[in-house]
Amino acid sequence: MKKKMQLRFLRWIMLILCFFGSVYVVQSSLMYTNAPVKAAKKTVLKPGQVSLSKTAEPVVGMVNQWDITLRVEGRNQFPPPPTDVVLIVDTSWSMNENDRMIKSKVAAEKFVELVLRKDYVNRIALITYDTVVTNYTFNEGSWSNQFVDSKHKQLLIDKIRALEPVPNGGTFTQAGIKSAAEVMAQASGEKRKIVLISDGVPTYSFPPTAPYNQLARMEKFDYLQNGYDYYESVKTIPKENFNYKYINKEGGNYYGNGAKYRNGALFPEYEQMPENSKNRLMANHAHSAIAEATITKNEKMSNGELLVDDFYTIGVDMDSTSQDDEVVTGNKTMKEIASSEDKSFSATANNLEDILSGIAGEIVGAIKSGFVVDPMGVGFEMDGGVTVTQGTAEIKDVLGRPTINWNVGSLKNPVSNDPDEDVMFAEITYRVSAENEILKPNIIDTNGLAATNGKTTIVYKDYNDVMKQAEFDVPKVKPIIVSLQKKVENEKGEEINNQTELFDFNYGKDQYTINDHFSLHSNETKKIVHPWKADQDYVVEEILKANQEYETLIDINGLTTASTKSQFKFAADFNAYAHQQIIVTNKKIPEKKTIRLNIRQSVLNSNSELVIPSKGFYESVIDNTDQKLNLISESTIKDTSTEVSAELFTKYEITLARQQKELTVTDLIPEYYKIFGFIATTTNENLNLTHLSSNTAALVKSNEAVLDYQINHEYWVTMFITPDLGKDSGGEPIMSPRPYSWDYKVNNFGY
Repeated sequence: MKKKMQLRFLRWIMLILCFFGSVYVVQSSLMYTNAPVKAAKKTVLKPGQVSLSKTAEPVVGMVNQWDITLRVEGRNQFPPPPTDVVLIVDTSWSMNENDRMIKSKVAAEKFVELVLRKDYVNRIALITYDTVVTNYTFNEGSWSNQFVDSKHKQLLIDKIRALEPVPNGGTFTQAGIKSAAEVMAQASGEKRKIVLISDGVPTYSFPPTAPYNQLARMEKFDYLQNGYDYYESVKTIPKENFNYKYINKEGGNYYGNGAKYRNGALFPEYEQMPENSKNRLMANHAHSAIAEATITKNEKMSNGELLVDDFYTIGVDMDSTSQDDEVVTGNKTMKEIASSEDKSFSATANNLEDILSGIAGEIVGAIKSGFVVDPMGVGFEMDGGVTVTQGTAEIKDVLGRPTINWNVGSLKNPVSNDPDEDVMFAEITYRVSAENEILKPNIIDTNGLAATNGKTTIVYKDYNDVMKQAEFDVPKVKPIIVSLQKKVENEKGEEINNQTELFDFNYGKDQYTINDHFSLHSNETKKIVHPWKADQDYVVEEILKANQEYETLIDINGLTTASTKSQFKFAADFNAYAHQQIIVTNKKIPEKKTIRLNIRQSVLNSNSELVIPSKGFYESVIDNTDQKLNLISESTIKDTSTEVSAELFTKYEITLARQQKELTVTDLIPEYYKIFGFIATTTNENLNLTHLSSNTAALVKSNEAVLDYQINHEYWVTMFITPDLGKDSGGEPIMSPRPYSWDYKVNNFGY
């Protein structure tokens, strides 16, 4: 019994565990679904791995336009090669201007966060300088070091946040570099970097020793000062020829006035010029900083490796286009301090963060530097400029095709806002339009698709400093073609091939179709590819010359219009975009045309004493000319829906010249009758309803039926007459007709 109770208890425990387990699975799946982008990315990219993508998205509301996006993603190497960094920050008073110090601190803090991620083996040391140099040591509990690792990075961040420009502080760049080299000598990382942030040219230095402080080892320079030759200290002073233990009369170890990068070099630090000498010596503090950087870059560790493998410099608010001597010299100095020109950056206070993030990307990223070459495909033209999330892009013409050269740099933008995100990306976007060149042979494949670009490649340096090359998969899109075919027919409707006569056409007049004017011979086809607006009416128009006498039919995708103009449009949804197949057929208008007239006379209100005419007699005039026709029809009293039919009408086929348009028909009314009106229709449909005198809506109270044969080629006409005996000489109504009236005999049109 006890054993059974134990089994039941175990079963309950298992059920409870299963329940909570299932809840955990559900919650986990929900958390995964709503996780940042990077969660999904981590299932794709391994540490140090790079992925490339290229897409073409149709532009909303447009046909034959696409937005191209190239995207490069890489997961930071984990852990990246252990790297020690010495960060040097200029704290001279000028850093107070334009919020340079504020922006520098924000950028430096982000740099620390990127380089000292959790479990990275990287370290960062901090040095600041103005007139004097400060080399920081960090302490926490029993831990103390000049280099801060990821576990203690908050100490470094707090110190960076507390930095302020020093009032009246000069710029002792050389000392900052020398101190950085001394700290770097304690480095243990596989890679060693120095990053220098400064806004100005050096204004202090260590004085050189003999012979570099003498006229013989100094360089002459141009200076607009009459009567003297000026010489300055050089930038090739070796380590052993600097007086690093120099103490000035104020007790400091700096030499200079703190205001200019070049100032008078006086005894005893420099050689004394003889009295009345025309030579003047100048101390160039910028040259000394460059010399110190050269010393540091050439310094080696005990294992023979260079002490510093990369020396980065960032000049803040040092306009590269400025002609000011101080700014020009400052820029040149920063470039020469850096380990290579591509490691030197000219920054504004606003893009400093981006530059430092790029340097961090070179340290920890999957791509340290990258360059993309992206040529446009045949038949595709760029519409507008290029937008990049980082780096610089330049458009050049290569072999007749626009080609984008994108200097990507290192990957530095995280794919999500997760503070632990380690997948970085870079993107470039631009718009392309398909053009007529795409109709060249072998550009559109058998599936109707064309490649938006040529071979698109990236060359990059990976986290191991290995150069690699890869290709993007180029997207294919469906260009939409508007095709117009010309056909010409003779008078009989037989197709003819007249290669001498040209027919003119145009499309709409918006910004895309304004140049769509073209001419075609018979049996020629014109295909056009360019952008069009979706869901908008466009007009195809044939412009016939004065001597081109044709009837025009326009067939658009199977729907025919009898006109020289017709409309077409593209669907609103890009998935429904389709080619436009237009056939314009011209049929020669004959010199003569045959028209048909169906006519009858109907006698209303017949009088028993009055003879009912058995025939109707008409005079017809062509286009108000002297050309007349005499017509005869049956005459009856039939005027009901059961009586009227096509058999009552007399049928005539009349030949007119092509330019003749109208036929005016007048009833020759018998004596003792008058006209009641007429009804004319272009069809015999429902004659028993339409050709009745009771159809007052169609009845015309006139004796002249003017029939327009310009458009219609057949008419059905009923002339209604009614008795009218008139009045006698006394004005009294006549009740009976006179005997032997004219109307008793057949009218032979003798009037």
